Amino acid sequence: MTPLRHTVADEDAGERADVVLGRHIPGLSRRSARSLARAGHLRIDGRPAPASQRVRSGERLELQVPESEAPAPPPLVVLAVTPRFVYVDKPPGLHTLRLRPGDPPALADLVAAAFPECTDASPDPREHGAVHRLDGGTSGVLAFARDRDSHADARAAFSAGDARKRYLAIVTCPEDLVWPGPAGPWRAPEGELLLVHAPLGPGDTPSRVVVRADGQPSRSRIHPPQRRADARARIELELVTGRRHQARVHLAWLGLPIVGDPLYGGVAAHRLYLHAATLDLGALDPTESSITAPSPPGFEP
Repeated sequence: MTPLRHTVADEDAGERADVVLGRHIPGLSRRSARSLARAGHLRIDGRPAPASQRVRSGERLELQVPESEAPAPPPLVVLAVTPRFVYVDKPPGLHTLRLRPGDPPALADLVAAAFPECTDASPDPREHGAVHRLDGGTSGVLAFARDRDSHADARAAFSAGDARKRYLAIVTCPEDLVWPGPAGPWRAPEGELLLVHAPLGPGDTPSRVVVRADGQPSRSRIHPPQRRADARARIELELVTGRRHQARVHLAWLGLPIVGDPLYGGVAAHRLYLHAATLDLGALDPTESSITAPSPPGFEP
């Protein structure tokens, strides 16, 4: 039997256990999760539980799956390989790296299997050279270093704001939105763009990040919303800094919550509609060009 583990986040609190497992374990359907739970293979915080049990934030789900039925990891999509980095396209629902040894395979494991030199490219053995992370629900381009020097240089570039990151998001957009609106606390129009520099810090639960005066400096440059016919809009934004949940919190703070992000006021959906479209490490090394991950279905303007 293979254990598949998942810790419940705030946005999934109150959902059925089988729904949460099917949503967050790549390759595992809700039907399979329900069937295995009914056979007695589901535990929540170490205690047997039915598939229909409503879960709470922070609870630890563990589903024992026969080796023959364990979901296969998704294929690794390589966008580019340079002498210093491997760029891959992360699918939604797959974590960047394992938090615990018993967790399901993560993207870093797939990269290490295909590019063994990445295995020891970072001090943390879980990272396999990952120079940054994306939230589990976010898709898009991620870079993995192929040696220790490249990893250290890339981390320094991210810390200094020299790594250029462009994201796409689908948001709920009010009809009376005025863009970019007047200047105000933590917002400054730049022509048609809007610079949001609202500081970010811990929220009321470990899963949440909020705008707060004593938070870390955080800057996002946001392009005008491209309205769609479904009361939603596509937004392009550039993250000047790279704080945890930065794109999600800054957009929600503007009244533009991302679809599929109920943690920050977004409507429920089958995925988080946030996509890391491009990454440019040219400031670190002129030989590194801008790498683009194709837009997934549902991100059309």
